[in-house]
Amino acid sequence: MRSGWVAWSVALGALLFAALAAVDAAEGPAETLRLRVTNSSGGRVEASSDGGATWHVLGNVVIPADRVNPASFTAAMWAQDSAIAATATNAIHIKVANNRDTGRPMTLSIVPGGKTIGAAGRLRSSAIFTDIPGGESIFGGGLSPLVNSPVYVVRDGEQTSLSADYQPADGDALLIIRYAPPSRPTYLVFENRVGGKVTVESPDEVTDCGLVDRTVDGIGRFEGAIYAAPGRIRANHPGVIDVSTSPLGMMGGFQIIPRHHATSPELTYVRTGHQWMVIGPADPTQPDFAGRFPFFSSLILPSYRSDDVLGDYADWMQRTLSRTIVQVRYDNGPWEPMPRIAFVSPGCADTGQASGRGRRGLWRIPGELNVLKPLSPETAAVANAALAGVTHIRIGLPQADFPVGK
Repeated sequence: MRSGWVAWSVALGALLFAALAAVDAAEGPAETLRLRVTNSSGGRVEASSDGGATWHVLGNVVIPADRVNPASFTAAMWAQDSAIAATATNAIHIKVANNRDTGRPMTLSIVPGGKTIGAAGRLRSSAIFTDIPGGESIFGGGLSPLVNSPVYVVRDGEQTSLSADYQPADGDALLIIRYAPPSRPTYLVFENRVGGKVTVESPDEVTDCGLVDRTVDGIGRFEGAIYAAPGRIRANHPGVIDVSTSPLGMMGGFQIIPRHHATSPELTYVRTGHQWMVIGPADPTQPDFAGRFPFFSSLILPSYRSDDVLGDYADWMQRTLSRTIVQVRYDNGPWEPMPRIAFVSPGCADTGQASGRGRRGLWRIPGELNVLKPLSPETAAVANAALAGVTHIRIGLPQADFPVGK
């Protein structure tokens, strides 16, 4: 009975929040969250939903950073300076500026406790290590920043943007301010065929805004997926939307990337890979999507907790409305949950047939789990076709903000 009530309430709430967001947008973006991270051993990680009047402690810094990464991941160059360059379940990356000498983006990272995954591990001294678990709190639990949320440093009571030569010092307080998106669409929809439409859907409007250059047909070994559940966002940055297909603690997913990024020299594997959907504007003379709203800036964030509805929360509806979820259609049929597909150790049984290829249960694909080693040709062939039959993908977007302090 409650499941029907949940579905009805979510739909109604989406309409109400979309209408309110439209009003807010007309008056300028409203601040929805601020985060403060003190760069010192034992420094606090805090959140405020009232402009800094009150703060809630979320965790602590274990190891502070003492430098920035002078040559970070390529897509960070399309983020604004002194702003969030990536929001993910396994890291938050802050863009300082582009290096004057090399043009490479310089970043500072905030990472969860546990295994360090991805760009933050390339220069560990440029990362602030916290005791917050991956996939929770500021790392995908509902309190994540958005791409291009502005970042400031507070030193001796003075708040400034990060200068182009900024280097983190002990005791620096990093202040991140998240504003409401320019608009709150309900869905981003991708027709999974070459030339397929990319549309933005709101309760009263559907806008065609791009095309699919390359389809996604399979899944890959994206390590950060261990902190994201199936059908949840693992990461968003100026050059990627990363979607998990695997249960928490397991690895599997796919990515949606902008046309310009797909031509980057270091992404030659995308041109023959099956784990990446490539999208771009229908009119090739228009600006590329990289680093731009709504796909790669200011809208998408990882946000998930499994107990929103089943937990004993009076605000369960607000929690549910604050989440991001990704669904699929097979053969132009009805929308359904993301198939559950993950890589497991070699020697395990392949459960593709028993699980209905991930639609009735977990599809375990035995293969090499070390991402630095190639998959066998046999495993690669299976993984590359794991999403065969998926004709549409849609991202259901948050229509509310997760309550701070809960």
